[in-house]
Amino acid sequence: MQNNQIIAVWGPFGSTGKSTLAINIACELAAAAKSVVLIDLDVFAPSLAQHLGLTQHPAGLAAACRLINQGRFDLLQLERLSARVQVAKSSICVMTGLTNPERWPEVYPEAVEDLLKLASENFDYVVLDLASPIESGMRSSSSGVERNAATVAALKAANSVVRVIAADPISIERYLKALPQISQLRAGTEDPTLVNRLRKSVLGANAKQEIIDTLERLANVTVSAFIPDDQSAADQALLDSKPIALGRRASPAKQAIATFTRNHILGQRAQLDRRVAKLG
Repeated sequence: MQNNQIIAVWGPFGSTGKSTLAINIACELAAAAKSVVLIDLDVFAPSLAQHLGLTQHPAGLAAACRLINQGRFDLLQLERLSARVQVAKSSICVMTGLTNPERWPEVYPEAVEDLLKLASENFDYVVLDLASPIESGMRSSSSGVERNAATVAALKAANSVVRVIAADPISIERYLKALPQISQLRAGTEDPTLVNRLRKSVLGANAKQEIIDTLERLANVTVSAFIPDDQSAADQALLDSKPIALGRRASPAKQAIATFTRNHILGQRAQLDRRVAKLG
């Protein structure tokens, strides 16, 4: 693999908002004049096409894996099988996921590795939206492919995995249960943990500090960033089939995602970012 950043967005079971975050991280990178490909590798519940309103999208992931198996996959085919989504003066290349999740055996580990190798050699950033399950044991009777092999292969190949947790007790508990497995797959790496939809209505007035204390005490996990709950912006994004990043500038979620992207992916940090992080 090249040194180009492969950013995988993963979270435990439940509605953590990882797909929304993958889309908006990709948009923020494109807005920073980076070339970006966003790939829907969620082989359980792909949703990027729906989030982005890509009703007439190209064949996407399944066709890419088929061409890889035939030895006919290259940059031209990647572009042909993907859609272009405009982001301000730039755009992101979006490879949509499986149209039928039952086709998951077609997304075998070697195909994922070849796809990511080609993408990382031709784009500044590769952003992946991954499924939650990572346990082993389930196999396709016809192909012998592990049910979660695509996710595991992507987690191993990624330069960084953004671990997304929703700001509620159920999501935190699920993350803690999955932590030994994800830590084993990512041994020797320091991946950011991002807490999404921070609000006081679930954990009380000190929700942020409670989450920080719980994760540090039970798992020695440091929270990298909090994304405030911004239901109106999220609803508008779904209604318009557009990323939050392209919505109203005053959105606290938009600002927090932009700050996270600058700080933890692009490696930039400014005084304003520190103030936004403190308020988050």
